[in-house]
Amino acid sequence: FVDVEQYQIVGTGSTVDEARADYSQRLQSEEDIEIPTYESYPVKGVIAEISSVVVDGNTKYYVLLENDDTVYVLTDMLGSSVNNSMVELSKNGTKFTVVSGFNIPLALTLAMSPAPVKGTELAALINEARTGLTNPNAPVEAVAAPAKKAKASRHSSGPAKIVLARLDYRLLHGQVVFTWTTKVQAERIIVVDNAAANDDIKKGALKLAKPQGVRLNVFTVERALAKMDKLNTLGERVMFVFGNTAEMLQFCQGYKLDAINLGATANHDGADQVGGKDSSVFFDATQKADINQLLDMGIKLYVQQTPTYQSVDIDAKL
Repeated sequence: FVDVEQYQIVGTGSTVDEARADYSQRLQSEEDIEIPTYESYPVKGVIAEISSVVVDGNTKYYVLLENDDTVYVLTDMLGSSVNNSMVELSKNGTKFTVVSGFNIPLALTLAMSPAPVKGTELAALINEARTGLTNPNAPVEAVAAPAKKAKASRHSSGPAKIVLARLDYRLLHGQVVFTWTTKVQAERIIVVDNAAANDDIKKGALKLAKPQGVRLNVFTVERALAKMDKLNTLGERVMFVFGNTAEMLQFCQGYKLDAINLGATANHDGADQVGGKDSSVFFDATQKADINQLLDMGIKLYVQQTPTYQSVDIDAKL
């Protein structure tokens, strides 16, 4: 075992367990931190498939055995980083069912079911699980259907109002879908990311994660720039999300933005934290060069993970 940030911390042993124990000891001697322990148990079988997915910058591997049990992946909420990654993985051919926003009764029902639950039966279970969300101190006989929200007015003409431009390597996830979109009252989200725009599976996952009633486009930098003239005739409140600094800079060189929210980038070797100890922004030398060019263009840059966090302006070059 080798620490990815401090390469001098190495754990060795004749077995995996011995190497892990040696690594934990060495890590604890370096830092006064608690090493988490996880319950594990052996399984045997013929491996049918190995899949990997990146969740918050970490690569996780999933192994499916031949004739294995039906697998359900229950995630916290629609649009979260884990949910988006699992949806992408499931569409890539991995055989499991993803359910977002689950509760314990649903989990227990699926776990104790003698046969796989699919299709209309699964939909009925999800609807039944929703009835468990109630206030026990104020029970009601029946729950009235929620009133339909009035559709946001769509202007027929006029320039777009760019209410937020954000850098976030996760693209659409909980913080964007459930906080920023509501805060800025965006009517359209434009994701500018070459990799996502050229991957039908990623685009499909992003469309599932978007807030209801909000329009979504996933464009390459070139296509996003080509669409700006048309966008400026729709009169919508628009939020841009960029996946990396290089493509964000390329876009701004073709269409200058007034301000950019630096939300999150993956921590990696050679990167420094920017914006304070609570920041989720990490830049290496190449990314810093991109940011410095944006500063030279007079674009306001600020670090702010969610609207409840304090905004930290980036005034000086990195």
